[in-house]
Amino acid sequence: MSQNHQEQVEQILNELIKLNPFDAVIIVKKESGCIRIEMNNPKAEKLSKLNNFERGMLAKDFFQFLNWDKFEGLFHQPQNDIESFTHNEDGKSYGVFVQPIKIADSDCYYSIVIRQEINSSLEVIKSSKNHLKHLLFVEQYVDPIITVDVNGIVIHINEAAQNKFLKGNTSMIGKNLLEQIDHEYKVHFQTIFNHTLNGFPMGIPKLLIDHPLFNKEPFNIRTFPTYWDNQVIGAHIILKESDFFLTDGSPYQIISYQDELTGLLNRKALNEQWVEEISKFEDGLNVALLIVDLDRFKKYNESLGKYSADQLLKMVSTRLLTLRNELCELYRYNGDQFVFIMRYFARDEIESFANKILSLFKDPFNIEDQEYFITASIGISICSFMHNHELESVLHQAEQAVYYAKHNGRFHYRFYRSEMRHAFPNEVLMEAHLKRAIEFNELSIHLQPQIDLHNNSIDSFEALIRWNNRKFGLVPPSQFIPLAESSGLIIQIGDWVLEQVCQNIQDWNKKGYRPVRVAVNISPKQFKEENFASKIEHLLSKYHIEPKYLELEITESSMVNVNETHSILTKLKQLGVFVSVDDFGTGYSSLSYLKKYPIDIIKIDQSFIRDINKDDRNEAIIKAIITLSHNLGMEVVAEGVEDKFQEQFLKDHQCRKGQGYLYNKPLPVAQIVQEYFVN
Repeated sequence: MSQNHQEQVEQILNELIKLNPFDAVIIVKKESGCIRIEMNNPKAEKLSKLNNFERGMLAKDFFQFLNWDKFEGLFHQPQNDIESFTHNEDGKSYGVFVQPIKIADSDCYYSIVIRQEINSSLEVIKSSKNHLKHLLFVEQYVDPIITVDVNGIVIHINEAAQNKFLKGNTSMIGKNLLEQIDHEYKVHFQTIFNHTLNGFPMGIPKLLIDHPLFNKEPFNIRTFPTYWDNQVIGAHIILKESDFFLTDGSPYQIISYQDELTGLLNRKALNEQWVEEISKFEDGLNVALLIVDLDRFKKYNESLGKYSADQLLKMVSTRLLTLRNELCELYRYNGDQFVFIMRYFARDEIESFANKILSLFKDPFNIEDQEYFITASIGISICSFMHNHELESVLHQAEQAVYYAKHNGRFHYRFYRSEMRHAFPNEVLMEAHLKRAIEFNELSIHLQPQIDLHNNSIDSFEALIRWNNRKFGLVPPSQFIPLAESSGLIIQIGDWVLEQVCQNIQDWNKKGYRPVRVAVNISPKQFKEENFASKIEHLLSKYHIEPKYLELEITESSMVNVNETHSILTKLKQLGVFVSVDDFGTGYSSLSYLKKYPIDIIKIDQSFIRDINKDDRNEAIIKAIITLSHNLGMEVVAEGVEDKFQEQFLKDHQCRKGQGYLYNKPLPVAQIVQEYFVN
């Protein structure tokens, strides 16, 4: 054998052993009646428990932990199946798979895959043969599969391909598959091969291999990347009859499975790969679907703008890609949701993987020299092929688990449990009910007083919406407000709240009650309406209200576009209404807003108030906000005041008003009138 040929054989064997990093793999060479070790991976060396391992040693010495007399028989008539052997010392069982490797003009080699099966019978081992990953999975696949390295060199063919194309000692191992492709299809194959090496499974409906071993009929092919240490080292190429897949009429399907923004596999790829590949596995294969849902991404989208939000999604995708390997595939499911399909042995592997996903979000994302922190919640559904193997069902369960995770703190994972079906109503059904909430008089206004900390008087309230639904009962705002935002119903509901508040103010004026100011929360979508200022002007005129008694609370996410925001706020100030900034201090550009825009009131976010006595930095922030606001002529309201210590701190530092459960919870309008106006 020439030196060049020997080097090529070495390279092929080395690439071959990398295809199965999770089981013990050994390459042996049979010559002159002896079987000697040629190569092995670290798992195999650890299994052998030998300290003096060296290449070329007799296999019987390496495999002394197995019953060698029985084991040796596999090399005389090797079967592409799993056999069971017992450890001579500790009695543990092992599943062993032996396959000949036919490389043209070279000696006879065998690959051996070993996996320990503790307290398992031969039947159990054989029933779990799909769990022997990578090469063994490929070997059991019913369709022909050719495995190539990054240069297109064939390093393995499975039994189906061997039986279909190769006779006797003929071998394609060592040949360059790219050179065997018919010239008409070569450019297209090279394109999908390059995409595959970038980590994306691909496919084209027609490919002709110009080789004597293959017939002259074209194949439909699918390519899947192979990995070593999370790096792509080649590709599995599955060959099917050319009419197996129906296409949409386009001659080549190269980019149709790829998400345009992130480059990840898309929803179409998830649907097709689940049907064509995952659902074919026999009972016993463990598959989990994990939905990774970015927390409050809508807020980032509104604050940053579409371009920067898209950049953030790309950065998230890049981090998630670092976890993709042969055991799991990654898809972009929709706008801010990603899906992992994961094969696993034990549940704790899923938990470990979920924690790895969460750890990717601990470091900030840098956009235009500004650091942003974003988190994700994960919902997990386990697929069983005895039941619950339909993708729609598995996805729905994972989505319910995500929903549960988000409503219980965010930034963690939850496995789906059957009781989650009842814990959270169907959002589509809830949205349908929300659309009729105004019509059925299910919405109501509650008011929470704002206390003047100097003299304990009350001259302002915040209006808060409540929903008592005929089917779901009292639905918390934390549940239906995001739904109203995402569905667009927030504009209709927001307009209703403004109308009700103005009507109440008019009614109080007619009854001669003392005048008070009422603050109304304005959603970003409302605020950005082209005719928003005109709507406010119309309401003031319709209900004959003095503008100074209406306060509009906007969030920092409403004020990203400087020119647009300044124009709207200027129009509102010309009308004479008050403008306040809600949840102040939680954004990234808060101080710049104070300088740019005509703002009357700052509302310190309750997260700072809650932790006044827990963190000196919170104290410093609150002091700074109060001092700065006073210097700019702005009023300060502290939200979430719940105890006397917080109240005294705010008084000591000249905060004008406090709002929170220390004084009163939000109450229905009729009760507020009775307690604060009549008595």
